[in-house]
Amino acid sequence: MKIMVNLEGTDNYQEFDINENLSILDLKANLSTVFDFSWNEMELLLNDRVLANHLILNKIGIDDNVLILRRVKSNLAASRSLTHNTSSISGGNSSLGQVFSQYMSNQRGGNNNNRGYNNFGGYNNNPLAALMSSFRSNAKEEFIKKRVKELQDRFLTSPDDLNALFNSNPELAEAIVAGNTPKVESIVRKQVEEAENKRKEEEMEYIRLMNSDQNDPEVQKKIAKIIQQKNIDENLRKAEEYMPETLFPVHMLFIHLEINKQKVVALVDTGAQSTVMSQDLCKKCDLFNLCDTRYSGIAKGVGTSKIIGTVHAAQIKIQGKVLMAKITVIENSSIGFIFGLDNMRAHRCTIDLKLNGLVFPALNITAKFLSDGEIKKIKEEQDEEDEKRAIEEAKKASLEKK
Repeated sequence: MKIMVNLEGTDNYQEFDINENLSILDLKANLSTVFDFSWNEMELLLNDRVLANHLILNKIGIDDNVLILRRVKSNLAASRSLTHNTSSISGGNSSLGQVFSQYMSNQRGGNNNNRGYNNFGGYNNNPLAALMSSFRSNAKEEFIKKRVKELQDRFLTSPDDLNALFNSNPELAEAIVAGNTPKVESIVRKQVEEAENKRKEEEMEYIRLMNSDQNDPEVQKKIAKIIQQKNIDENLRKAEEYMPETLFPVHMLFIHLEINKQKVVALVDTGAQSTVMSQDLCKKCDLFNLCDTRYSGIAKGVGTSKIIGTVHAAQIKIQGKVLMAKITVIENSSIGFIFGLDNMRAHRCTIDLKLNGLVFPALNITAKFLSDGEIKKIKEEQDEEDEKRAIEEAKKASLEKK
């Protein structure tokens, strides 16, 4: 059905094509996309009679009459009793309604006070067309194209970020690498539509709660939860905008070194008090004969492990330069090699994330940290070795039983 709405006290008349089964509350939510104020600041009048929110359009006999839209002071008194329970959530002295109304106002964007024809028919019975205003047709497509370009520019120029994306969203990563722009657009469009649907559901729930018993403790809890989630979502949006790199998993810092011609991948860990290596690796590097078992004991950290002993002065080669290092040998075979704080202090090391390496000033070298791709490859190789070792141990145990 078509209706004509006049903003009271102005010559602003607007015609709308809407579903006749909408309630007055639904219509107000739709009108908030056009007029620059919220649904709860609206009164709709027909022949000088204020229409209640629950009334249905096709039941009130609009015919050719004009609906008058009156702006009134927002009725937030009922929600003010909730403020003292949620002041830490809302971040100030504002009532819950004010906090949420401000949020939704930001979501809706600008107004449209020109005469014209607006079609709400596509939203059927959806009372939350307000949430679609920021993504209307052209604006939505422009946003998607802009987002696609941002993603392509970022991940095609940052191998580490692209590798992280392959772990978190392989479909998107493959589309970006393949240069399949339509596919990337499809993925982004799906994300945008999911966000739209979520916002619609949230405002529908809020409208329902604001029209229910505000003194009900359960209603108070639900409204407080909505506002808390809005603050969390806004915090996440800021992270995505200003610190997108923090949203991807960060790998630990590893370097290459050499012990008695054996290549070793070492974890650089300032949280490790001592430099440690596993008993198996110690034997592989031909250092076990130098292990002083008088320094045995128990190593405590994340879990515990038996200390076999200590190699007091092992020769370690990094980028062709030799340095001496004290190494604690432990029983745990999964440890590998951890370059700890003791040797970092001894050699006055600096972790330089700009240079992406561990700096040894006395040797005038910088041991570059491994890339995410190198770490992933090494981990896969280690997993294969562990699997082979497990199979061999199982076979050995089976033969011993026989």
